[in-house]
Amino acid sequence: MGMKGLEFTDHKKVPVLKDNDDVIVESATIVDYINDNYAHAPKSADSKTWTDWVDKTLVHYLPPLIHPDFTTSWRNFGQIMKTEKYPWYKAVFIRLGGSVVMPKVSKRMKKKYSIENTEAEFLSAIDHWANSGLNGKAFYGGDKADFVDCSVFGVLRSGDKLGVVEMAKKSNTEFAAWYDRCYPIMSKQG
Repeated sequence: MGMKGLEFTDHKKVPVLKDNDDVIVESATIVDYINDNYAHAPKSADSKTWTDWVDKTLVHYLPPLIHPDFTTSWRNFGQIMKTEKYPWYKAVFIRLGGSVVMPKVSKRMKKKYSIENTEAEFLSAIDHWANSGLNGKAFYGGDKADFVDCSVFGVLRSGDKLGVVEMAKKSNTEFAAWYDRCYPIMSKQG
């Protein structure tokens, strides 16, 4: 929530992962790094096709869905800020500033990625994942989650208490069942 948290790097946008002396930037690269160094989830021959889809399509719907206007952004920042430990005055400043800035960022993203109807296009992407990605299987990886499942789930999990996942689950029962199968194995705290 603050640039102070990025003092260890010249890269001033999130996400950024610092692992000992390694600094990794950009979502797909971070996911690959974590998998290669820690998770070791299986990858299939067409994993890259789907992880590219996550980075080039799916992820772009989240900011416009989470921060479409000041009121929604204010509500969602309240949820986001629950995990942060800031003095009350700084939390209010960050929440207010974010609620003003993020709807503007979201509008620029919609224009940049030619998003006309955010909700409809997002739900179409969810249907694409359920129909072509899962294709009747419990997980993309078959009986067990693999790297692609982790990538798709990870992006969507970031919008979980912010209405995004609930909307997708209401729209597509196959997606809802997949997400509910992923949640206990990919959301462990500890």
